[in-house]
This record gives sequence, structure tokens and C-alpha cells, in this order.
Amino acid sequence: MKKILMLLLIVSIYTFGKSPVPKLIVFISIDQMRADYFERYNQYFTGGFHRLYSKGITFSNADLNYATSETGPGHATLGTGCFPWKSGILSNDWIEQTTLNEIHCVSDSSANPVDSVGGGFSPHNLAVTAVGDWLKQQSMKSKVITASTKDRAAILMGGKNADYAFWYSKTVGGMVTSDYYAKTLPQWVKTFNASNWSENNVPSQWLKILPESEYAKIGPDTFTAEAKWKNSTAFPHDFTSGKKAEEIVGSPYGDKIIVDFAMEAVKNEKLGQRNVTDLLCISLSNCDYLGHAQGPDSHEMLDLLVNIDRYLGELFLYLDKNIGKDNYVVALSADHAVCPLPEFNSEFRNISAKRYIYGTDIKPKTDEFNSILKKELHSSDDILIKNAFINYSAGIKAGLDSVQLEQRIKAGLLSVDAFVDIYFRRELITREKSDKMFIEKYRNSYYAPRGKDYLYRIRENSIISSRSYGTTHGSPYSYDTHVPLIFWWSGAVPQKITREVHSADAAPTLARFAGFSFPNNLDGVPLKEVVK
Repeated sequence: MKKILMLLLIVSIYTFGKSPVPKLIVFISIDQMRADYFERYNQYFTGGFHRLYSKGITFSNADLNYATSETGPGHATLGTGCFPWKSGILSNDWIEQTTLNEIHCVSDSSANPVDSVGGGFSPHNLAVTAVGDWLKQQSMKSKVITASTKDRAAILMGGKNADYAFWYSKTVGGMVTSDYYAKTLPQWVKTFNASNWSENNVPSQWLKILPESEYAKIGPDTFTAEAKWKNSTAFPHDFTSGKKAEEIVGSPYGDKIIVDFAMEAVKNEKLGQRNVTDLLCISLSNCDYLGHAQGPDSHEMLDLLVNIDRYLGELFLYLDKNIGKDNYVVALSADHAVCPLPEFNSEFRNISAKRYIYGTDIKPKTDEFNSILKKELHSSDDILIKNAFINYSAGIKAGLDSVQLEQRIKAGLLSVDAFVDIYFRRELITREKSDKMFIEKYRNSYYAPRGKDYLYRIRENSIISSRSYGTTHGSPYSYDTHVPLIFWWSGAVPQKITREVHSADAAPTLARFAGFSFPNNLDGVPLKEVVK
């Protein structure tokens, strides 16, 4: 009798401690989404964000844990559970070491257009597998489909063996792919592209969705450091009839088309409806486009987030009805965050911040230093090559070994006000303990076969830009690397977890949740609050 009771106890513990295997995994990335948006704007969320944040498991201290906070590395890390030093996607673009040609992270000249559109991109440069690959290794009948405005986001989340990766084309006004995935578009995609979605779904103006008084709490609608939408930085923003397919990028409708397309994928590919686990990856890119232009504190950003909340709410309700609320799991994160407009920080937060214009504040000084080095070393060739590589042979000819040359280069570059530290290849390829600030984040970013000879860290709360407006990301500071990380399923017990975790933890957590294996050399780990 005691043995039977013990067996029943073990079975009950296992049953109630384990979540059911999901029929569908929905993996969402909101490009350039800051974690603090949930804290700042949660009161306005009533849809998808509300469901995730109020009923899911939220990790409020999630960080990238690497320095190159960009779209390519961010989506590769989310998809693979590996930092750039393993994934090979160390930045959006890099300079090939032998030819000095610039390489886009998903470029592939052998990936041809499909039905005369798209092409040019594939996961060819990805050095590791992703969560979709792990799923398909266990279950070949499982489908992996990704969709985004951006090619690199869709491709890198999907891994090497996705059934389809689709990205948005302004010229098509719909979704395209390359022949890496298919020789022809599925009929449902052709039908979607032929629907003239933008002209039929986008109004003549982008208008605010909340009362004006709510936006006024943020700051002004008109601000000099914001990019203009046509002739103004303030609402309303007009769309041009016949050009909406191009103009929706940087607006809520640029994300709505992706969510609508995702629902079409669920419907037509029968995702989550075939007695196997499927994976749907969605990357919404317009926080990034809009954040670059108007900044994270703009009226536009608040309005965009409220709209995305509603779109995701529609998606989840669709899945509730067609897949079943108990049959899918959602993970939401971001590829990176963003630095506030320096001018906004200075004026409204009393933070010392600066915009460095590359053409006037950086390039003339680095060019001058390069000229000085050439004279010092009696070299006719540049010493600093494309701001990426060092002419070590010129140093040797002048009697300087590599360390001495690097010390001279470091001193010269740090005389430029924007730069506060330099990291050389020799420091980045080792994992030996170092007290140098941010060195581990830079090491985690550095894939040696594609890496530069040196990287620089810019001054905190500052950006280097080619324009007098807008902002950017790419630094190791928390405003660029602190991202949301939330898991939701119908049986989740809502929690707010404050310990530090990383975006690389998302993929292995989803794999463990759904019960399939993953490589043992990942940087990410399954999160114990989600999978016991």
C-alpha cells in the first residue's frame, strides 16, 4: 500500500509540475523594444502585451550580455541561444578580412529570387543551429515558419532548416523569400500579396489612438531632434494614396501587416493543428524604424506600442479560437533596445549626453591621426584600414612590435572625445579573467574569423550619427542591452523575476518547455521559473 501511495505521489508531482507539450510555439521579437516600456506604458495595454505582462512570467532584468546590440546579432542570439562569438553573426555587417568587402549578415549571392521577387539572402553565414532546427531534428513533420519586415530578423530566428522565412518588400507590398526555402511561393502567400493589403487596410492618416493628455505626460510632440514625417515631427502623419506600401514602414501598419500575415500562415499551413509541435517566429520591426527616427520618448513610440498591443491581442484571440488556449506557448523578447535622443536626455532628464556627428566630430580626427601614424612609421600605406584593421607590418618595419603599436593606436584614438576605451583582438579572443570594463560583453560579441583588429566603446549616453536628428543603438550600456523577456501559456502562474537572465536563455527554455533536446554548448540556459 505504501508503495502505491508513493507511486501516486510521484505521478501527481510530475503531472502538476510539468506543462503540456504545446502544439504551437509562438516566438515574438519586438525589434528595438526597451524593457522599461512595460513599466512606463503598461496602464495603456489591454491586448497582447497586457496578457503577457499580467499573466505570464516576466524577467525584468534580462540583458543581451554582449556589446554589439544590433538587429542581426540580436535575432541570431534569440534563435540559437548563442552569443555572437559562437553564432558567427557578430554585427549587421562586417568587413571581410582578405578582400575588405562589406558583408551583410544574411547575404547569399546563391540565394535566388522566388517568382521574380526577393532573393539574395539565406542563413548561410549562421555558424550554429537554432531552436527550429532542434525541433525539426526531433520531428521532421513539424513546421518552422518565420515572418518579419526585415530579412535578417526572419532568417536568423528561423535557423538553417526553416520551412519558410518571409520578409516584407516595399515594392511588392507583401512578403517575399529566397529559393533557399522554396522554388515558388505558396498559393496563400501569392493571394496575400495580390490583396493590395496596404491600400485596403491603411487609412489616409496615422492618428493618435489615446487621448492627447496621455501623450503630453511624455513630453512634446514636436521636438527638434526627431526626424520629420514628410514636413513635420508632430501628429497627424499623412499617407499617400498609391504609396502606402512604402510609407507604412516606420508606422503601426508596418507591424499590422506582419501580424495579419502570421495569422494567414497559421490558417493555411495548419500550424498547431497537425498533432505535432510547430514553431512560428514573428519579428515586428517598426519599433526600430520609428525609434531611430523619433526616439523612445516620442508620442509616436507610445502610440505604436499601444497599437502593437492590440495587434498581438487579436493574434492571441485568433490562436485561442483556432489552436486552443491550452495548446500554445508564447515567448516575447527583443533583439536590442535603444539610447534616448541625446537632446531629450539633456533637456528633460538632466543627463550629460552628446550627439557626435561622424563627418565632423570623428572622421577628420581619425584621418588626421592616421596621417600622423604614417609619418611616424615612415609608411606610405595607411596604418588604420577602414577603421577596422591595423597595418601591423608597417609597425614592424618601423621597429614597433604589435603591442607597442596597439598602445600608440589606443592613445591616439582615445584623444577623440567620443571614444572611452579600445579593445584589441588579442584581448577579445581569450577568455582569461580581466578587470577591464565591459570586456566580457565585447568578448561575447567577437567572432574571430570575421572580427576587426580592434573595437571601440563610445561615451555613455552618447551616440555617433551622420545626422542631427534621430538616435541609434550598438553600445554595451544597459539602455541598449536591457530587453524584455516574457513567457506565457494558459497554465502559467504570473511572476516577476528580478534576477539577471539573458536573451540567449529564450531558445533553450522553449526547447525544454516543449520537450525536445538542444545542443549542450549554448550560452543560454533553460530558465527554472518556466521549466521546473
